[in-house]
Amino acid sequence: MKRLLKLANSIKDKALRKKVVDLLKNPVMSHKDLASKYRPCDLKEAPASIQFHHIYKGGLVDHIYSVTLLSIAFAENLKKVYNVRVDMDALIAGALLHDIGKLWILKNGPDGWETTDHTLDHTMLGTAELYAREFPEKVVHIVASHFGSEGPTPPQTIEAVIFHHIDTLDALIGTNKQDILLQLLKK
Repeated sequence: MKRLLKLANSIKDKALRKKVVDLLKNPVMSHKDLASKYRPCDLKEAPASIQFHHIYKGGLVDHIYSVTLLSIAFAENLKKVYNVRVDMDALIAGALLHDIGKLWILKNGPDGWETTDHTLDHTMLGTAELYAREFPEKVVHIVASHFGSEGPTPPQTIEAVIFHHIDTLDALIGTNKQDILLQLLKK
């Protein structure tokens, strides 16, 4: 968690930085009825997924940390090589919060991690929460479009395009890494 907060503190816009830090530290839903029904799971403990990638304890933090670092590095490279302007504050905020909705759809049950009975997916929940907390539209768009053209909102900004591809790549690497680890554990 300290790693994520350190990255959040690199956001130059003070108001945006405060919103990101507040949501990471206190990921309670704004919707009163849903907040009482869907208490957030512990970000430090949660896997990024229960079937696809980073399925281990703390996998969500590892995934968020990785995609944020990779997004920053890729954006810096675009600026150096192609002189492309990237809104780093929006990119960092979107990367840190892209999976915040998973905290309301995952729970640690008696047999391990499982999904709640929530009928909305993590992207919809995260997007709705960011709107409720009055995040800038550019940040909301990164979260809403992180599934890419396969999702309901295709990326329409350079920040969203960067983030979608970084997120997809990290999820694939996270999947391959755990497959290798599982094979080693079987030996």
